[in-house]
Parts: sequence; structure tokens; C-alpha cells
Amino acid sequence: MTFRSLFILAIASISLNAMAQSDADSIHLSIKLEQTIPVFESCAHIDGDQSEQQVCFNRFVMNHLMNEIQWPDGLVENGKVYVEILFDEVGKITSVESLRSYNDLARDEALRVLRTLPDAVQPGTTQGKVAPFKCTIPVMFTR
Repeated sequence: MTFRSLFILAIASISLNAMAQSDADSIHLSIKLEQTIPVFESCAHIDGDQSEQQVCFNRFVMNHLMNEIQWPDGLVENGKVYVEILFDEVGKITSVESLRSYNDLARDEALRVLRTLPDAVQPGTTQGKVAPFKCTIPVMFTR
């Protein structure tokens, strides 16, 4: 039986901090930041539609995980690992860190695989200017 049939991957959401709020003297201002996500090569054909770019980004990461992840020897329990990835201003992955994990073996495997993600071909932007982009990816290990 292959690992893919033993393992369920959940990328329920990749977080985007797209809203900021300010409170000054009881006046509430809501500022919407126009933010775009980094673009992987396989998603470069999608032009301008952020929701389609987000779906493509999520699918690309999920497919990468499904193709590369292996069940760690000695791992006996199911659970989730939350990994944070930081893309820099040119789309290069500069940081892959575990935010929370139920098991060290699962954490190490999730980090190993997400560190092998290719760099983006287009960086993320905020307000039309290139900017770092941070996302959180939940990885679920289930047998």
C-alpha cells in the first residue's frame, strides 16, 4: 500500500493578512491592503485574478507535499504540523519554520518537504510594490 493512500493532506487555508485596522479617537478606519501572492511557474499563466492565483498556489503546494512527503519511521500517531513559509522580495523562500507540531518526526518531515518547494517566479506585492509574503501551511498526517 502506498503512502499516498495512508496519508491525508489538509491545506485548509493559507493565511493572508489582507486587512489592517486602525483606531484613533473612536473613529474606526478600515484599510484594505492590496496584496498579491508569490507566483509559481505553473501558475504564471493566470493573469490578474487573485482568487484563481490563490487556488493555483494552494494546489501547487498540496501537490508538492503529496508527491514528496514520506511517512517517518517511528511515527505512530496522527496529527497536524503548522509550517510558516516566508518568501522574500524576489520570490525566494528564505524561511521555513514550524509554528506548532504534535510530533518531532512529523515536524521534521513537513519542514524537509516544504524546504524543497521551488522559489516563485514572481514575488508577492503589497500596494503594488514587491514585498515579503508569509503564509502558514497545515500538514496533516493520518494513517
